[in-house]
Amino acid sequence: VIDETECSMLERVEKGLAAEQVIEHLTTELSEDTSCRSLPGAIMLFVCFICSCLQADEPTLNYSTRSLLNEILTEDANFAYIPGSQFQHDLGADQDVGMKVLENANTRQDVHSWFRLGFFPLFQGSFALDGPADMSAIITQWEYNSAIGGVRLSQELAPLGDCRDAGLAKALANFDICSPAFHYLSTPLSPHLPDILAREVKPDDPVRWFFFSEDWDTISARIDETLRPNSTWLQRRRSESVRAAVPLYNPELHTLTVVYAEFFFARSGKQWARVLAPTLKVQVYYKLFHIVVDAVCLVFVLQIFYSEGNEVRVIVIESKRQRMTPFKAIFRHFTEFWNGVDCLCMIGFSVLVVFWVGQIQNAQTLSDMLVGDRFGQRTMTGSDEQKAEALRALLDHVEMSLRHQLTVAYIRSICLFLVPMRMFKAFSAQARLSILTRTFTSAATDVFHFMLIFFTLFMSWAVCGIVLFGNSVEQFADFERAMNTCLRVVLGEIVWHEVREEAGPIVGALWLWTFTFVNSLVVLNMLLAIIMDAYGDVKSSVGTHSETLLEQAWETFTRWKARRAGLRLSVKEVLYALEDKHLPADTKITPTSFCDLVTGLGKEQAAEVLIGALQDADDLERTADSVSGVIKMVGAVDTRVKAMNRNLTLLIGHSVASTTGTVKGPATSENILGAVVALTDSFRDHQEDTEKRLLRMEEYIRKVSAEVQDRNSGGSVGQRDPTNSRSKTGRSGLGGSALDGEDLRASKFKSAPGPVPLCFPSQW
Repeated sequence: VIDETECSMLERVEKGLAAEQVIEHLTTELSEDTSCRSLPGAIMLFVCFICSCLQADEPTLNYSTRSLLNEILTEDANFAYIPGSQFQHDLGADQDVGMKVLENANTRQDVHSWFRLGFFPLFQGSFALDGPADMSAIITQWEYNSAIGGVRLSQELAPLGDCRDAGLAKALANFDICSPAFHYLSTPLSPHLPDILAREVKPDDPVRWFFFSEDWDTISARIDETLRPNSTWLQRRRSESVRAAVPLYNPELHTLTVVYAEFFFARSGKQWARVLAPTLKVQVYYKLFHIVVDAVCLVFVLQIFYSEGNEVRVIVIESKRQRMTPFKAIFRHFTEFWNGVDCLCMIGFSVLVVFWVGQIQNAQTLSDMLVGDRFGQRTMTGSDEQKAEALRALLDHVEMSLRHQLTVAYIRSICLFLVPMRMFKAFSAQARLSILTRTFTSAATDVFHFMLIFFTLFMSWAVCGIVLFGNSVEQFADFERAMNTCLRVVLGEIVWHEVREEAGPIVGALWLWTFTFVNSLVVLNMLLAIIMDAYGDVKSSVGTHSETLLEQAWETFTRWKARRAGLRLSVKEVLYALEDKHLPADTKITPTSFCDLVTGLGKEQAAEVLIGALQDADDLERTADSVSGVIKMVGAVDTRVKAMNRNLTLLIGHSVASTTGTVKGPATSENILGAVVALTDSFRDHQEDTEKRLLRMEEYIRKVSAEVQDRNSGGSVGQRDPTNSRSKTGRSGLGGSALDGEDLRASKFKSAPGPVPLCFPSQW
């Protein structure tokens, strides 16, 4: 890289850039320009779609209606009246006050009493009287909600089968048949609309109708006949649940609400009660703002279809030129990630529009049913069969509309994630906006492996909580609740008091402390480290010349303005013109040659493009490595050094083995290692043999020296010195060699492989 202090940018550009760098820069600029142009549309679609969702659901009004009805049925529908009780005296009430509410209904007798004294009296003003109906009493009772038609009381029956031990069941409980245990594994504790809508009333389920056109005395007698514990309608063994449904109309909001009050009878003896009040709009569009927002959303969705249709048309034309099947080319196009996001957006919005039109038709049908003769008045007319058929049709249509509305909500929720993905598509081409998406992509593999370990530990503690506390703590009653409770503990919520009361302070503290330490303090911080490491890698890859969103938007605007004034060419025109030349990758392009290659390109624009390409090349070379990147590089170098060391060892061993002839065939690692092992064993045997021979030589020398000393001790004084004679004899006995025992031991390591070439007696 040429130092900018020695040579300016323009001087470097005059020396020329490789054609490959210029084309790569133009491709990046084109993608950035396209994403910047598509970003306003993506943002507008996101904002309009959010406004549309809020206008369509209106959760505030629905929640207020549901909250009101839930409070009325759980607090005001009391029973177990005691006339003249002290409780009534303390309240100063003029009327009798019930001592129990819905949550105190624990037996079949309480169910009958709650419906008889608590639930149905709430609608007493809606039933027919001897005189004209008092509308003011109705408004006082239900505020702005008016009950219409009547009440449907349905019973869900459980299948029956043989008892686990028929003898004991007959002898101890007088039971001939039992219900399958799996049918009662669920224990509903909270209102759950999908569950109620999925368990629709079957044709063979017992149903009783209570019409508001009937007088209260008749209704009271039918309630006793239906819900009394010894009645024939309420089946003791087979009854799984009893559900009451009554429609309410709100003229102020123009909505229809169905109140569900349901009791579940578990075979453990426990009764579960819940109240639910879903609401439907009788008129979907009644605000101009809602209509405008939906129209704008539809325009932007059609724009997505138009742009993708143009891309598909171009792909089909190109596939014909390349003699490729159009279907294969289109499939290859939409299998790319961001193109797949556009495809999913088109599919999701198409399905949403179809279901939304169906919801509008359902609302219109419901409005027509309420306007008809059957429900035009507060009380229904006709025979009991006609009333039952009309009320059944109304409730069936309402439940079907509620299921349809729930499906629309699910589809809308999916689209709420697809629309931001289109924004991320526009972000992906902008260097600074794409940091987040590139971080997710970079950390995806590590996060996946992390999740395997995390969920293994997480589920272990969750199941352990079920085993230890599931018998008495509601949060650990089943696997779903235990998983949700453990997730709340990870996020900071503590369930210490419930756990301590059930398992004791030692076991409870051990479970809570270990779970919090491992999952909250260790594992989640590891996840944070993985993400931050990936973020550091992505952040370090952003060049110093990368533009911000505002700078890129201003650059796109100025380019568009200059393009309209005829002062410059578009990036697409320059790129396509340069690609059509089919230049070699290493061809040097200068501003002058660039203008010659692209017709109509000004020298100023050519210099601007080349400077941008040069800056991209500088950013690529000057990108700072992150800490994790340096660690990976050091690890790679260490691995390669170890591999080189091993290969050199194998080559040296193969060279030695080839010299001695102990290896044959190709120089594979198995052959070389086998030859090296064989040579090592051979050298070891030769060394042991040499040591033995040297020891024998030392013993023989000592023996000869002793004999010479004995002979010299018997001679005359005039003879030679025994020491000198002994040393000379030793030297002459060894053929003039000056080696003693220590020299022989040292010399054995310097000898060449093979037999030692010394001439000693045969006994050596």
